[in-house]
Amino acid sequence: MMRKRGEIHSYKYFIAFTAILILLFSGCSSPMQISNSDLEKYNVKKKVDENSQGDFVFRLVSEKQEYEARDNVKVYGEITYVGDKNEVDIHHSSSAMLFPMEEKIRGFDIGFTVNEIAMTTTLKQGKPYREEYRKSGNYVEDGSSDYLDYMEKFSEMDSFPPGYYVVHGETDFSLEDQERVNIKATIDFKVVE
Repeated sequence: MMRKRGEIHSYKYFIAFTAILILLFSGCSSPMQISNSDLEKYNVKKKVDENSQGDFVFRLVSEKQEYEARDNVKVYGEITYVGDKNEVDIHHSSSAMLFPMEEKIRGFDIGFTVNEIAMTTTLKQGKPYREEYRKSGNYVEDGSSDYLDYMEKFSEMDSFPPGYYVVHGETDFSLEDQERVNIKATIDFKVVE
């Protein structure tokens, strides 16, 4: 079958245009895009972790192992005083608990901002003191463009983008006698489309 000169010319443009579209759609993925098949490679190990030091127990919790992208992620920490006194005062930064985390698939660290120092909280014996995770928008400003795009969108969203998240929770405070208490716990969870 013979093609006319104009048909061959049009056919070449059609092929070139199609190839460009394929390259654009396959090569330009956003750091926000993770498929559920990417997430299947990761297994959630712990949605609750609890550790102690002296008279204090630190508990870190994710209410679910897996959230939908539109869900509000519920992560919180609890400090419980289990000593002999009715209550004790602890001295800490703006938060008695810190919630730095990382998104493992992308390899991005999500920091946690400390705004104030010299805060005091009274813990009642046997009664957990709870703080919930709140996005703080803290990130390294000289990171890659993918990281900066991700963190900007992460900060603007009410929920979390799809991913596998590991939270490295920590409570760090001192007592009246200057004794320092630092307890760490680690949990993980997934966010799927």
